[in-house]
Amino acid sequence: MRDMKKQSLTKPDAIIAIVSNDSKFAASVKSDLGAWGFSSIVAHDDAQLTDVMNQQAPTCVVLDVSQPDGLSDSAADRVVDMRLLDRLRSGWKTTPVVAVSSDPSISLAVSLVKHGAFDVVAKSCATKQISRLVDGLAKQQQADHRAMKHHEAHCKSRGMGNYEILGKSQAVMDVLDLVEQVAQSDATVLILGESGTGKELLARAIHHNSLRADKTFVPVNVAALPPNIAESILFGYEKGAYTGADTASKGWCETANGGTLLLDEIGEMDIMLQAKLLRFLQDGTFMRVGANQQQKADVRVIAATNREPKEMVQSHLLREDLYYRLNVFPIRMPPLRERREDIPILANTFLERSAELHRRQVVGFSEGAMECLVQYDWPGNIRQLENLVTRMVLLTRDAFIGISHVPAEIKSTRAGTHVQPEPELSHMKNVERQAIVAALEKSDGNAVAAAKLLGLGQATIYRKIKRFQIELNQIKADSRIS
Repeated sequence: MRDMKKQSLTKPDAIIAIVSNDSKFAASVKSDLGAWGFSSIVAHDDAQLTDVMNQQAPTCVVLDVSQPDGLSDSAADRVVDMRLLDRLRSGWKTTPVVAVSSDPSISLAVSLVKHGAFDVVAKSCATKQISRLVDGLAKQQQADHRAMKHHEAHCKSRGMGNYEILGKSQAVMDVLDLVEQVAQSDATVLILGESGTGKELLARAIHHNSLRADKTFVPVNVAALPPNIAESILFGYEKGAYTGADTASKGWCETANGGTLLLDEIGEMDIMLQAKLLRFLQDGTFMRVGANQQQKADVRVIAATNREPKEMVQSHLLREDLYYRLNVFPIRMPPLRERREDIPILANTFLERSAELHRRQVVGFSEGAMECLVQYDWPGNIRQLENLVTRMVLLTRDAFIGISHVPAEIKSTRAGTHVQPEPELSHMKNVERQAIVAALEKSDGNAVAAAKLLGLGQATIYRKIKRFQIELNQIKADSRIS
């Protein structure tokens, strides 16, 4: 386990931790994950898992909650499993956990999901199903990665704290105006917008600026709720509601009491469950599964969807009365193509964060590269832009991202033509040239030492010395004179 950092990952930054005391099962999962291009580490107990998590920060954890053959699947064993899952979710909140059980009952599945498991898979299923799930999680995790460490100096903040909405376009200013108007009320908000426009970020901004800011914010992705236990997850269940339900359990609505509940992708909710949600919105009452008495919770509800609500109503996917109940205060997040002036702010912010996170010496974009980004339509919106910037930061060996680093499909303009080859970029070239000259002067003309100062490879700095026509011998001579 101590040599794990030496492993060569077939997928950059993607490694899976398999936690199981079933050696045969762990080996099978490890083999299948390897076929998908993932590197895996097996931990057989709690201590080994802690060692793995502290050293490697896995992309995903596959947690086997089954008991070995011949041992009882007792409630005490389950408590240990839940505590381990709770510790994983507490210490490594961004690492998804896939729970594997030899015989997952409904009550066990509900408990595991409530304790933070992303999904529950039957052990009898082929391990390739686990591999497909892990692969999807890895892609989603990469897509959703947001390193909110720095704020762009040019963006306009209105007290959004860690949930700042980046941009200076009129479209963003209009959204911030609406946030200011609605945040301190208890009005239900319906956030509309395409995927990747930042709907959850906006919901957090509303909560952060509300009178409930010191209470719980509970985001729920409705589309990710397993249909057979969605009601139990939302409203909770009583002891004895299912076989194996040894204790009562709170739902997300009850957990959010006093705070804010975000129901993302609301149109994906089962039509029967929508009726119960409607009652909750009307008077704050709900009933746990298996209960015969109503309970009440004080919750501010924010709903979000990337689909057109009226079309969902017409298609009988969304109840009309629920739509009108949710549509008290609608806010539409504009797609990135409607706020192109914000693209440089966003791109530079993502570059700064990614360069720091991945320890890369990338400082900016060339004018031609930025022009490509501004002209592109971004069907995946801000999330797509962030992912692309991260990819370019990882791939470039230069101080600036140029046109050569931009994928071909991004170089196409909206009219279908292509951006012309990059012209002479005097400003960018001068900045980069000055940085190289300064490093050479500081290292007395030693190109290898200058490359280390700049975080560049030796071949790269020699190529740039030639490109910028830097007189290396003159710098050495000046150094000897001084």
